[in-house]
Amino acid sequence: MQVHLDAPDLIALLLAVARIGGWLAVAPPFSTRGVIPVPAKAALAVGLALPAVPTLVSRPLPESTPALIGALAAELLTGLALGFVVLVLVSIFSTAGSFADLFGGIVLPPSLDPLSQNQVPLIGQLYEQVALVLLFATGGELLIVRALIGSFATSSGFGVGIGGAGGLARGLTTELVTLFVAAIEIAGPVLLVLFMAQVVLGLLAKVAPQTNVFVLGFPFQVLVTILVVTVSVRELPSAVIHVVDRVLSDMGGLLRSG
Repeated sequence: MQVHLDAPDLIALLLAVARIGGWLAVAPPFSTRGVIPVPAKAALAVGLALPAVPTLVSRPLPESTPALIGALAAELLTGLALGFVVLVLVSIFSTAGSFADLFGGIVLPPSLDPLSQNQVPLIGQLYEQVALVLLFATGGELLIVRALIGSFATSSGFGVGIGGAGGLARGLTTELVTLFVAAIEIAGPVLLVLFMAQVVLGLLAKVAPQTNVFVLGFPFQVLVTILVVTVSVRELPSAVIHVVDRVLSDMGGLLRSG
């Protein structure tokens, strides 16, 4: 069997692979090092790029080597930016859990996070892993991948373009602000209860000065942290749904800003 491929089809496929490859290199959980082999990522990039070929072929393709190199660089930059959006918004959960670790007094040595390959506190990993399980259980990753493939139809040119660099920078900066605000919103009830626990310990120290609050306070605060985190995990499904919606809207917003 012979397969005939035209030059425009190959150029369009190469451009699509550049964007999707950049996205896979940054967006979790596809960017996980040591779990997903590089050949598997390359095959996945080619497979996801195939549906975008008809959309790119319908546009004027680069006709010279410098133009092709510039288009490839623009597509790679676009893929990295779209993947950064997913990375930041998924990191909301680990950041929220890290806040609970910090204020809860759980000072166990951070363990290695299999996703980011960084040291993340215990509750931070719990929040992140539960969020990812909920993401795959609800099919949210399919919506994100579909938005990535649909981004080729959203953008009129190749990449974000030089004129859209300012809008791209503003969009990525907004994502970082969203990270901290959303993390505080998720961890807010836990932090409030832990603060009240500190107030109770302070009042106990005033009412019963003979009580060794320093010895009693640490296990009490850890127990409260574990109980509150156990209850707060029930709110993660709604947070995951909100994050998926935000990923879809922000990916489209970055392309429109370009």
